[in-house]
Amino acid sequence: MNIEFKPIWFDSLGAKSSCTLVRTCDVTVLIDPGIAIMQPSFPAPTSQKLAWASEGRKAIREACKKADVIVISHYHHDHFFPNEMDVYSNKLILAKNPNHYINDSQRARAESFYSKICEAFGNVRLTEVLRPPRKRIYEDPLNSLPLAMKLDVGDYKERRREVLERGKEWFRQRIEKWNKWPQIPELNFGKVKILFPEGKELKLGRTRLRFTNPLFHGVEFSRVGWVFMTIIEFNGVKLIHTSDVNGPIIEDYAELIIRENP
Repeated sequence: MNIEFKPIWFDSLGAKSSCTLVRTCDVTVLIDPGIAIMQPSFPAPTSQKLAWASEGRKAIREACKKADVIVISHYHHDHFFPNEMDVYSNKLILAKNPNHYINDSQRARAESFYSKICEAFGNVRLTEVLRPPRKRIYEDPLNSLPLAMKLDVGDYKERRREVLERGKEWFRQRIEKWNKWPQIPELNFGKVKILFPEGKELKLGRTRLRFTNPLFHGVEFSRVGWVFMTIIEFNGVKLIHTSDVNGPIIEDYAELIIRENP
């Protein structure tokens, strides 16, 4: 047996999602089990959009039953179920770190999600397990994007410089918040275990799971936030779930995929 995978629901099926089930002989992994109704501009009646979203939700819930591991690449509603705690029972959850490389709206969703996890599985409140703020020093993220920074953008050069400078200021403001927030810890309540996997590797039998460091959700300093890619390897076969890198737009992310050669 090599890697088997099945797209459970994707935008092309009529509702926003990139939920994917991946199976090896060691483990079954469900990536980004969430779904959302298509945007207003999508050319279909609202009733049909709601029907597709309902159908997709049922399919994703069924896939959750088959999974040993659930991956949540970020906290947008089309990538995780924020309220349906039953789908996370008896799972290992590998989720985006909610303490940094995250914007305000996703941090709020993460706080709500982990509050529900704590109450459903640990019979405690999130406030009881929070840890003190941790001050970190963060490198300029553009330093990790040499290809994008060397790109000749012609007449857009000056405008791009201005956009990136504004992005750096926004990033500095993010750092101030990250360094002040109470830390949401990794959790283990017996029936659910949550780890933050960015930049790490996990071996489950002969199956290797790797996770990138946080990547921009789109262009450099995208205000939408950050995601991570999931790389699953087994028996010489490799699958990459890129999540919402939006294209990829950034050359270095495209090069990462090419280098991995899935």
